[in-house]
Amino acid sequence: MDQPRLLVIDDEIGIREGIKRALTPQGFFIDTAESGEQGREKILADSFDLALIDVMMPGISGIDLIVQIHQHDPDIVCIIITGYATVELAVRAIKQGAYDFLTKPFTTDDLMLAVNQGLERRRLTLETKRLHTIEAEAQNLALEKARLEELDRAKAAFIRLVTHELKAPISAISTYLDLMLDNYIEPEQYPEYLRRSQERAQEQLSLISDLLEFGKLKELKPNEAPAPNQLEEMLQKVIDQSQAQADEKGLLLTSEIAPSLPPVCLPAEQIHSIWSNLIGNAIKYTPPGGKVNIQLQHHPPDVLGQVHDTGIGISVEAQERLFSEFFRAPNAKALNIPGTGLGLAIVKQIIEKAGGKIWVESTVDKGSTFSFSLPAAQV
Repeated sequence: MDQPRLLVIDDEIGIREGIKRALTPQGFFIDTAESGEQGREKILADSFDLALIDVMMPGISGIDLIVQIHQHDPDIVCIIITGYATVELAVRAIKQGAYDFLTKPFTTDDLMLAVNQGLERRRLTLETKRLHTIEAEAQNLALEKARLEELDRAKAAFIRLVTHELKAPISAISTYLDLMLDNYIEPEQYPEYLRRSQERAQEQLSLISDLLEFGKLKELKPNEAPAPNQLEEMLQKVIDQSQAQADEKGLLLTSEIAPSLPPVCLPAEQIHSIWSNLIGNAIKYTPPGGKVNIQLQHHPPDVLGQVHDTGIGISVEAQERLFSEFFRAPNAKALNIPGTGLGLAIVKQIIEKAGGKIWVESTVDKGSTFSFSLPAAQV
């Protein structure tokens, strides 16, 4: 056990030296101070387990000194030394944090009893704190263990989903080829089955591409800060690339871009992914003759992007899972339009890793509005 460290604060040299002579042979380290001010300085400069404090001293009184000592270290045990103990003084001292009293004159036995009890009090207090710390650490470890187990379960579920999604197109292609090779279909039907195989192969390529992008986003570290880029520059490129598809469906594709927009800290390819997924979905799920409108504005400190459509909409129940991996709303699946179910999950990852957020407002058969905000870059 470490040597107990005591500080005697008393303006009477006889008390200071008497306590030192009595306790040093018992294995205690004793330091002394002749005033409250000097005692305070020693408390602040060193480490003590217990302080014996004269209640009446020039300058800082013993009771006022207790408050200052406990502001520095609330676990130092303070014992008041007084020549005229009263009930009022006892109440005041205890309210200020005194542990015990020694009334002058006191014997060595009285001194030893008070000191040993005070040190036991400190030991129990520190042990309780240590146990509380251990308990808190154990709780934190349990929470971390639960979090890791949840991540493991999510990872396993993700792998199962990926395996299923990767197998489905290959199984379909294999079935079509078997039908042709085993002469279950007429040669004149081959072009149709080859077209179906080509479509499923394209689905497979799209899924693999999205998986690679999704995996790359998972590996990015938060402290990787890309150079600032303009959202509107990539938006215009995606609109140009999407115009033919919109025209083919007879959709009105429009945009409203505020002037002098600040850049955002995202790589150009990730900005392209945001716009291509959101605009692509709006065109894909909007019936012929509908409208798709893109807006980009500055709402300090963020840049706000929105994609409005007059499409099939999304139910409230589906909105809760919309940004999950491989999820597709039931009414979207019913249209038999190809999709990987990863696009919105990718968009969410990109935006949230950049410190932004994304949300959706939608009504079935009336349309959807996907909105996202990204912090403007500090330039």
